[in-house]
Amino acid sequence: MKRSLLAIVLLAALCGAQGCTYLKNRADDAMDIVDVGFTFSKTPQFAAYYDFVPIIPIGYGDVKGRFVGLGGGKLAGWAAHRERSYGLILWGQEEVGFGESASNLDKMTVEERNKALKFQRTGLIGMAQGPFPGPEYLISCPHYLHVGWIGAVATPRYLQIVDFVLGWTTLDICFDDDAGKAAAPGGKPWRAWHPVNAERNPDVPDGP
Repeated sequence: MKRSLLAIVLLAALCGAQGCTYLKNRADDAMDIVDVGFTFSKTPQFAAYYDFVPIIPIGYGDVKGRFVGLGGGKLAGWAAHRERSYGLILWGQEEVGFGESASNLDKMTVEERNKALKFQRTGLIGMAQGPFPGPEYLISCPHYLHVGWIGAVATPRYLQIVDFVLGWTTLDICFDDDAGKAAAPGGKPWRAWHPVNAERNPDVPDGP
């Protein structure tokens, strides 16, 4: 009985103003640990791409369509989907987005589009060239397969898994919790203070 009462008290404490924020951040972290679902397109399109954390990118993909599943930290029932990837082992270039329609992307500036589609370069040469992968996909293994009108996405995001586990201790290594977004070095997003991005990524023109 005492244990049950203690559990109720602890739960009530967690559901206070700070507690609800804490639980919301844990739920958001959980949604970030994987992209998994199915892709659909009106016209025949193709993708067969794999990238190993993100040192060895291999393959090609160019898909404009719809996505059903968990992607970009959100559940999608029929979200707009864009994926374009090139992998030549030592050099790769990736952009992937869940929820931004083609018409919206066409209206964006290059900087806005790069941010919306998580644009990054991978492979040893690509990462040196920049922009360097941000925490969303820094240590991940993207798998994109689309043949004809249907395909699949399966991308475990390992850094986000670590962030989720450590988040229960309030440690926010990806600066994606409510407080962490403002606490990133220099008050900038994680990507912004990487020296490669600060020099080469137009999304962060005022880098150090």
